[in-house]
Amino acid sequence: MPRYVIERNLPVGLSESDIDAAARRAVAVNSTLEGVRWIHSNLAIDRSKFFCEYDAPSAEAVREAARLAEIPCDTVTEVREVHPDAYIRRSW
Repeated sequence: MPRYVIERNLPVGLSESDIDAAARRAVAVNSTLEGVRWIHSNLAIDRSKFFCEYDAPSAEAVREAARLAEIPCDTVTEVREVHPDAYIRRSW
């Protein structure tokens, strides 16, 4: 399944309860869509951006999930994982 990172630009003054409500809407919507799974998110300290990682069949499926959940979806980028362990020389 393809993996995507979504950048969400958030409105100024967003409260913790606003963020919680949006997350609940995302979970509810994702449960109705085939193959769309929220992996995790990182929230900027100033609450200006969310960076969310999703598994989904397509970028369009991610955009549709955001639209249905009524949350921003400014940039969707397909990504692959890269682990630092692959680049660390082990001498044991």
